[in-house]
Amino acid sequence: MTQQATAVPYGAQEIIDTRMIGKRPADMVLVSLVGPLRELNHVVVAKPGRAYDWRFLARLEVLIVASTAIDRGAVKRVVDAVLPHKPGYLGVWFSDKQDGFHVAFGCWRLQSGRGMGEHDLKAFAGIGAGKDGANGR
Repeated sequence: MTQQATAVPYGAQEIIDTRMIGKRPADMVLVSLVGPLRELNHVVVAKPGRAYDWRFLARLEVLIVASTAIDRGAVKRVVDAVLPHKPGYLGVWFSDKQDGFHVAFGCWRLQSGRGMGEHDLKAFAGIGAGKDGANGR
């Protein structure tokens, strides 16, 4: 029998507290696997190899910020752990390549990741860029 993770990643408690009073973040939640990011959006920092309770992401727009230096299997495990909680949107952004792909839109999950179009690439440009992820947006 699989045991459910009970730990939440750094930065998640504020979102959980907000959801407990019936509210939700207005913007996309960034789940950073590359460390702290300076962004205006809520940023949750997770370690790629650790199991977390991702229920707080249900029905939210979520972008996982990763790096091509992180083991692909570890990124996939995070995606697979988030998906059962049905985020409103789920994408993966590789900050070192400034490129990413869509994983799911609500209940509609893509069979394989679909690359992002020009509009999305412009919208996500700069997220996680630089050593400390500083963007200042």
